[in-house]
Formats: sequence, C-alpha cells, structure tokens
Amino acid sequence: MAVLTEDRTRAAWRVRASRPDDRRQLAALVHLEPFAHQHPAWEAPLEKAGAPGFVVWEDEESRLEAALAVLQDTPTVGWVRLFASAASVAPRLAWETLFPAALEACRGSGMRRVAAMPFAAWFRHLLEENGFYFLENVEVLIWERQPVAPQPAPAGYRLRPMVPADLEAVSRVDAAAFGDFWAMSRQAHRVGLSRSVWATVAEETATGRVVGFQVSTSSPLGGHLARLAVLPEAQGRGIGRWLVADVLTFFWRNGAERVTLNTQGNNAAALKLYARMGFYQTEEVYPVYRYDIPAL
Repeated sequence: MAVLTEDRTRAAWRVRASRPDDRRQLAALVHLEPFAHQHPAWEAPLEKAGAPGFVVWEDEESRLEAALAVLQDTPTVGWVRLFASAASVAPRLAWETLFPAALEACRGSGMRRVAAMPFAAWFRHLLEENGFYFLENVEVLIWERQPVAPQPAPAGYRLRPMVPADLEAVSRVDAAAFGDFWAMSRQAHRVGLSRSVWATVAEETATGRVVGFQVSTSSPLGGHLARLAVLPEAQGRGIGRWLVADVLTFFWRNGAERVTLNTQGNNAAALKLYARMGFYQTEEVYPVYRYDIPAL
C-alpha cells in the first residue's frame, strides 16, 4: 500500500520547463541532495535555467524533486550539463521522467545527438542503462613550471590578443578544427573570452585571416589552457606550438606553478604536441558518452 500511495502522490507532480527563478531551489538540489551531476562549462549550468532543454520535476507544493539540462552547443549536439534528483526520488525514475521531456523541448532545433561526461559511477551506469554508449576519453595533462624554449613565429603569421570582433572567425576555426561534435558555439566563445586571462589569435600577416587561437584561464593550480585550435589547412606549420609556447610564457612570467589542459585521449597529434611542450599525462581521465536521438 505504501508504494501505491507514493505512486498516487507522484501522479500529481508535473514536469515543466525551468525558469530563472528556480535557481535557488536548483542550487539546493545540486549541492544538498545525494545524486547530482554538473558538467563544467564557460557558463555554470544554473545560469542557464530557462533555456530550451532545461526541465524540472516538481511536487504538488512546487518543490523541485529533480532537474535535467540538455543544452544545445552546436547545431546538432547537446550536452547533459546538469542532472540532479532528491533523495526521495530514484535517479533512474527521475531520468526516465525528464529525459524525454528535455528532448521534446529541443524538438525542431536540429539536435541529433546528446553527449555526457559522467564523473561518478552511478551516473555512468545510468547513462549506459538508457541508451548512451562510450565514445572516447578526455585526458588531463599538466605542465609544471620550467623554462619555456622560444618558438620563432612561423613565416607569414603574427600573434596578437583576441578581441570581441574576432569571435566570428574564432568560431569558424573552432568548428573546422574540432568538427560538429566537439565544436563550441559562438556564445560559448564570447563567454570564454570574457573570462580569460590570456587569449590570442594567430593570423596571416598579409590578409589578417585568423588561422588559430587559444583561450586560457586562471585555475587553482595556476593556469588552464582552455581552448586551442588551428585551421586544418594551416596545421603542420608550427602555429599550434607557437600558441602553446606563448601561453606558457605568459603563465611563467606571472608565477604560475602549473598549467593544465584537457584533450581527447585519441588525438595523437595533440598529445604529441603537448608532450613536446613539456606537458605530461595524468591519471585523470573522464569518459564521454553519446546518445543518438531516434529519427521521427
């Protein structure tokens, strides 16, 4: 009888789109309840309350019992930026209730895949039980304070600070270098630039065309190389190495003891570049899972 009573009570609950005024309850759900996942990004997930794909499950007294944010980053890919359920709700029940609603909220947007990076075993198992499959690992690399070998500028290119007017070109370079799955939106690049401590672009001296860029932030360890990309047709000319050397020189001059970065574990070219610049791989590895939205 207890189960039936509980089911009848939950029948009165409702799923709805999140609102900005939910943030206080969402913060309590994320920070005080036992099952919570947040994916770090330029903008904290709670700041996106009200965005398409951010849905909540509330009880008859308007208390939030679970929340899920599937936020679209590129024309075809959305990421699970937040998932949380109260102790009174099994995570699997919360997911099975909210995930279809989140996808429905994104219907017509062109999103075809959903990605997630689970940091806890319970969330990884939940994804696997609900149609997500392992795609690849993201690895954390560290550079510890050491002299930085000077890198000559590649012939025909110059390096300068990134400015807001560069964001359209930066987004094009990012999309070409990373592809649809890993690319970032122009809005994400805008926020990233605003929160950076050092951001630069490499451009052709003759034309001013942007062919590469990097965005770096501060971190508890000192610095973090948050994003680096070079146009595919401009790769192999030392531009990536030049950008990385500039970043390390910046942090060296500012007293940083360590610089971190994240990269795909199967990106052999990137791993080779970073190793040459003095980065080493750590034991921090995060799996990436993918879900393919069924065609209608």
